[in-house]
Amino acid sequence: MAKLIMTDTKKIKKILRLLNRVYGKPERFKSEAPMDVLIRTILSQNTSDTNSDKAFAVLKANFKSWDALLKSNTKMISRLIRSAGLSNIKAKRLKDALSEIRRREGRIGLSRLKNFEIDVSLNYLRSLNGVGPKTAACVLLFGFGMPVMPVDTHIFRVTKRLGLIEKDIKVEEAHNVLSRKVPADLIYDFHLGIIEHGRRTCRAQNPRCGICVLYGLCMFKKKEYYRKKGEKS
Repeated sequence: MAKLIMTDTKKIKKILRLLNRVYGKPERFKSEAPMDVLIRTILSQNTSDTNSDKAFAVLKANFKSWDALLKSNTKMISRLIRSAGLSNIKAKRLKDALSEIRRREGRIGLSRLKNFEIDVSLNYLRSLNGVGPKTAACVLLFGFGMPVMPVDTHIFRVTKRLGLIEKDIKVEEAHNVLSRKVPADLIYDFHLGIIEHGRRTCRAQNPRCGICVLYGLCMFKKKEYYRKKGEKS
């Protein structure tokens, strides 16, 4: 009898069920203000959540509004966000983005994006200095609840190993492919679940394949090697 091939949708649903069994169903938080998501995500580029969260909290404590941040000088902003790393670059990106949004909207706010098609909103955000596909997708997913899949290093690595995206795909295209493949109502949970799995089990170095709940669904060629390696340690 021919072996049945699992569709991507069925595989994604099974992956999510297994991840929820291990890590629990991701908690759904109330949507954050889109401008806050934008600032927070720019700060998070090339650093840990701990570092970027600290920098974001410092900005919130020092500025009553993002208008106030725009009026401040870049050197001051850079000092305040030092914990996020690349502070000179990020300070300029923040001011450039805020300035351009004010120019387009007449104020600092992104509420108009909720009336646009997803592709239009993504293009709007990506035209801002320092905003790439992940940052734009985060704003739409967490700020507006739109079904867009942000792809960070964990999601890029894990979904490759699971065979949901091609091995030679570029990160930018991975956003488009995964946003199409993952059912809209599952994107939020799938995004958070895969990140958690990437941090705790499917690590870049020495993945813990021996305890991986997704082992049977995984296409990673070295999974048997790492499973045996884990048994010996």
